[in-house]
Amino acid sequence: MAFRVKDSADFLMWQFRGGGVNTLVTHRTVRGRFTVLKTLRLPVRLVTGTSYRFSIVTTGSAIKTYLNGRLVDRSTDATFTAGGIGFRTGRTESAWFDDVTVLDPAGTTVFSNTFDTASMDFPCGQITGGRLLIGPGRTCARPFPYPVTWAFLRGQLAVAAKQVSWAHLYATGSSPKPARQFVYRLSVNGSVVGVGPTQSIRSETRYDGFDVTGLIHPGTSNTVGALAYTVADQRFQALLVVRFADGTTQTLGTGQAWKAQPGGSALPESGSIGTRSYAAPRENINARGYPLGFDTPRFNPARWPQAQPKAPFTQLVATPTGKVQRQLRLPVSVVQTAPGHYFIDYGRTWIGGLALDITGTAGQQLDIRYGQTVSAPRTVRYATAAGNTYRDVWTLRAGAQHLETWGIRVFRYVEVIGAPAGWGRPNFPAMAYLYPYDETAATFASSDPQLNQVWQPAHNTIAVTGQNLFVDSWERERAPYEADNYLQLLGSLFTSADPTLGNYSNDLLLHGRTWPTEWPFYTILAAHEAYQQTGDTAALSAYDYATLRGILPTAWFEPATGLIHKTTGNTGVGTCVDCDLVDWPTTERDGYVFTPYNTVVNALSYRAYLDMADIADDTGHPADAAADRATAAAIKTAVNKLLWDPTRRTYRDGLHPDRSPVDHHAIQAGVFAVAMGIADPAQAAGVAATIAARGIACSTYCAAYLLPAAYLGGRPDVAVQLFTSPGPRGWLNMIAQGAGATMEVWDARIKANTTYSHPWAASPAFLLPRDLFGITATTPGFATFDLAPQPGPLAWAHITVPTGKGRIGAAFHTHDGHTDIAVAVPGNTTARITIPDTPQGTTAYLDGHPTPATRTPTGLQIDHIPPGCHTLGTNPNTDHAPDAQLAAAC
Repeated sequence: MAFRVKDSADFLMWQFRGGGVNTLVTHRTVRGRFTVLKTLRLPVRLVTGTSYRFSIVTTGSAIKTYLNGRLVDRSTDATFTAGGIGFRTGRTESAWFDDVTVLDPAGTTVFSNTFDTASMDFPCGQITGGRLLIGPGRTCARPFPYPVTWAFLRGQLAVAAKQVSWAHLYATGSSPKPARQFVYRLSVNGSVVGVGPTQSIRSETRYDGFDVTGLIHPGTSNTVGALAYTVADQRFQALLVVRFADGTTQTLGTGQAWKAQPGGSALPESGSIGTRSYAAPRENINARGYPLGFDTPRFNPARWPQAQPKAPFTQLVATPTGKVQRQLRLPVSVVQTAPGHYFIDYGRTWIGGLALDITGTAGQQLDIRYGQTVSAPRTVRYATAAGNTYRDVWTLRAGAQHLETWGIRVFRYVEVIGAPAGWGRPNFPAMAYLYPYDETAATFASSDPQLNQVWQPAHNTIAVTGQNLFVDSWERERAPYEADNYLQLLGSLFTSADPTLGNYSNDLLLHGRTWPTEWPFYTILAAHEAYQQTGDTAALSAYDYATLRGILPTAWFEPATGLIHKTTGNTGVGTCVDCDLVDWPTTERDGYVFTPYNTVVNALSYRAYLDMADIADDTGHPADAAADRATAAAIKTAVNKLLWDPTRRTYRDGLHPDRSPVDHHAIQAGVFAVAMGIADPAQAAGVAATIAARGIACSTYCAAYLLPAAYLGGRPDVAVQLFTSPGPRGWLNMIAQGAGATMEVWDARIKANTTYSHPWAASPAFLLPRDLFGITATTPGFATFDLAPQPGPLAWAHITVPTGKGRIGAAFHTHDGHTDIAVAVPGNTTARITIPDTPQGTTAYLDGHPTPATRTPTGLQIDHIPPGCHTLGTNPNTDHAPDAQLAAAC
């Protein structure tokens, strides 16, 4: 018997052991770990098949146990001061229970069940013959008071028998904060239309709109349904608007005509799948209490109570992003390791759960375990490194049924125990939540198979991790961070051209910064990058300009040196607001020496001032723009004067408080100085030489700047080596560890609580188009753009990049001592193309015609390439048609 139950992993348990043992064993269970408190012999012999009366009486920390009216134990335990009751049996144990009653100290009945009729109070058991049978290996609990965290909601509308022009469904709910996920999953006539809402930026409530025109059936009853979960506020508001061809309108809004059913019978409280950062519900579905088809017109809600009106939301604002969609994805392999026991590999990470159609028997259980990795061959590690416990147990009803996960699990692998024998791939579709994303819009291939391997999981990570907010990972924290948002935004821009989710996340962070000194600077960088690639002045102007400009570290700028000078938070210790970070985790800092004059902080400050100057110009603040450019110039001059080490040909970590130079040159100092634009070409070449000698000596976050520094330093050979590093520090090692998405760190040994779904490590998704191919917008919105490939050791490569102007296709093929290029230039734009490694001369061939070109340090530059498909080279016979590698661009 379990009592003082807090949840399925925290309770006291008194175990009565019969079969000749005749003992009472008392236990304390904390976070699922059992501790035996005492074992005592009972004065009453327990005989199998015989009924006994027992009672447990608690007063504060004092606990008395009675058996057949006789006091058999006195115990004291203050671990839990209150809670519910429940039952637990071991693998070889089972027991009948009957006439269970719980009284409060005043003698008032809090709970009572004689089990004479069907009941879902304890879904792990089965009521037979007026008693509750708890079979072997079962655990279930009923908290007191019984929380209502799940709710089934439904409304009906008899739609007129007329032609429908359109139908829109608007919805919101509260609160998404505790579980850091959506509150409701919404459906019309049994078809899921979406989930929501996302987190709000300030005090507003965000709502979503869904086009449901194709789901409305004129001339009959239509049902709007929602399954909702939250532990805070617990409000839901919706409005269905149906517009007819004759101009008339019908509406269905939430109100007293709606029916609502608490969801505890279908989804009993079972603990959390979350971590120390959030709590999100385990979904131990009990199909016997699940109102299957509740969101369809054929369902009869006569026994459901009316929904209780609550205060309406007062500050409703539309969410300016795409809508998360429910999609099904089949696994790549299914292995039946024993009858009904399956190991399933989806080949990549998905976020969601399972959707199963199954015919079962009443009480049959499916044990479902999700994970990003395996703990042994064909065994899913469902207690993840990040701290989640991704295990759900579904109890079936008799007959055919469709069951699926509601919330978020992050997984590549799934283990299912208890399913029918003989199932295969079609039986185990993943129910994946996906932000709208065309996975065919961006492509990449090259002559290096390992480089192709690196690009694919990076691309997949960007595709799947968007959801309704850019967060560090949907696994451990589900929290947005500025640097993570910036890197994920870059990946999204170069693979989908959609900035809206990144812009929304950036605005949220603008009004709720995180702790590191450097992180808020990325809010400016992200706003600038989105504008540069889209040219969307409305989105740029929507930012609170004063708040955005307030991020600049003006209070720390020291005119005497021209450097950012911080007198607090500069030691690299702790996670206080405005503590310098440099790199993360701390073990990845390459021995960085933290001082008040920090090179990385100065490099990022320089870039923030420079980007803010552009934003000021584009939003009508020319005086601010001039001031910001002046500050940026001062920082650049000072860094190169005071922090560049001409002997080592790289940058120092900083200056000591007395302004003497630090005699340490961590990889990050040089990398950020080059990547942020402080270094001149000669300095960049020096840093690139250091990178060539040191390799990947920093984190997955820093790698997003390490690779560009190699390209900017004229070492594409080094960049490709880093992309395809075979050691423990590289993307190939993530693949070798079985990750279905990019990992938080290079190797699990670096960080014990690492996640395997961290988009900040997906930088190849933008590094390959931007740095290998040199595709950059030179005017906002790609009205003009550069294509300047650096092939290095690659014989050929081709890529497609979606933009607001259309698809850019590019390819190069290096052979016979020269490099040929093909490009597809979208309409309403022109390109400037640099042919690399060209011989002497100033003539290039555009589509076979001699064309004047300008010689630059990196090659031969041709301006004003018009829309269309073109070939360029230094050979008059260059033609993409017979060259398969070049033809891929068009």
